Amino acid sequence: MSAKPDAAPTPPPAPAPDPAPGAAVLTREERRVTFLMACVQFVSVLSFMIVMPLGPDFTLALGIDPSLVGWITASYTLTAAASGLTAALFLDRFDRRPALAVAMGGLVLCNVAAGLADSLEGLIAARGLAGLFGGPAAALAIAIVADNVPLARRGRAMGQVMGALSVSAVVGVPLGLELANLAGWRAAFFAVALLGGIIIAAALWRLAPQRSHLAEALAEGGFSPAHALVRMVRITLRPTSLLALALSAAAILPGFLVITNMAVFAQFNLGFPREQLGLLYMIGGTVSFVGMQVTGRLVDRFGSSLITLATTLALAVLLWLLYYDWAYFALPVMLLVPLFMLFNTARMVAQNTAVSKVPAPAERAGFMALVQATTQVFAGLGSMIGAAMLETAADGRLENMPAVAALAIGIGLAGPPLMYALERRLPRGAPESHRVKAATAKTSHPG
Repeated sequence: MSAKPDAAPTPPPAPAPDPAPGAAVLTREERRVTFLMACVQFVSVLSFMIVMPLGPDFTLALGIDPSLVGWITASYTLTAAASGLTAALFLDRFDRRPALAVAMGGLVLCNVAAGLADSLEGLIAARGLAGLFGGPAAALAIAIVADNVPLARRGRAMGQVMGALSVSAVVGVPLGLELANLAGWRAAFFAVALLGGIIIAAALWRLAPQRSHLAEALAEGGFSPAHALVRMVRITLRPTSLLALALSAAAILPGFLVITNMAVFAQFNLGFPREQLGLLYMIGGTVSFVGMQVTGRLVDRFGSSLITLATTLALAVLLWLLYYDWAYFALPVMLLVPLFMLFNTARMVAQNTAVSKVPAPAERAGFMALVQATTQVFAGLGSMIGAAMLETAADGRLENMPAVAALAIGIGLAGPPLMYALERRLPRGAPESHRVKAATAKTSHPG
């Protein structure tokens, strides 16, 4: 790949005509691109998500202290944040198709490396490198869809692509856990690598060259990373932008203080059977997917502030029940963990709905990349802080988890006032697309 292609940039083939003028139905070519990029998102997200529920397996197999699992998750999120910010400045210089192949190829090799790791250090290195490729892969998938689908139909396409996040939680993680239960934890990483290799082959075979953005950039005077950096700093320093970034941090940090070690805690502290972990995550993912759709409608009706307050209080109660008084109330883990995933996702829906109103349309891609990097950084910090606070007892139980939960509750309570302050500063008629933003929640990071 080179910054200036030898031949004049060639745009992708013109899409097939719409079924009718102004129709919302995607054309055949748009459906093909959308499906391929949804597959890219599925692999990218699954590569990130699969590590946390596999914690009990590889800690036992490799003799790793269970309290250190958070460092493995943090290595991915921090490098993904760094690579995402860097990629925002230079990815537009290349044909997106080979750039996607490089990013996905690196992700495949890093999953193979994780499957071959034989120590904590090896896993941290493999996951850190995976973050370097996973961040740009996800960004390229969104950019390719935006390049190929007109604005009139882009929301529909983006919703399908980002829906891969929910599919990975409902289908990918449980299947990975069952595979790990049958063939060992390494098999889950190898399966993700194999799936990624298939996606690379399909994208190179079925995806046309993606150079239309090169022609537009050259017509405007070329690429200027320095200008892009100055523009990003200017956008970031606006009061509403700073509030949005603070809200993003307050929303993601509490979850990752506890999510990283949730599977380990459930199995080693609460005696939850390993063979039912796949079912636990399947139920949680399904409940979260349905709840995400309902929450979007509730946000439209009641606003993000009220939903943020309700979900924050619900999460505080659930954290108390899980980590403080579980033995007293004896509520089933199969109820508490899915409810935690439901309300954590709902809170992210409310947050992303409000944050999506902050940037102007021309600034949205860069600003949302900045928001994504912020969430990755604070997800990594949450994982590291949790790991630093925890210790492992002689019988494998995690100690100090109530203190970690208390910190998560305290930080989470900052969310409602931040949301209220942000919504007060947003114009009443600010545009939003909660269904697309709800899908991105993630829950980039699952609960």
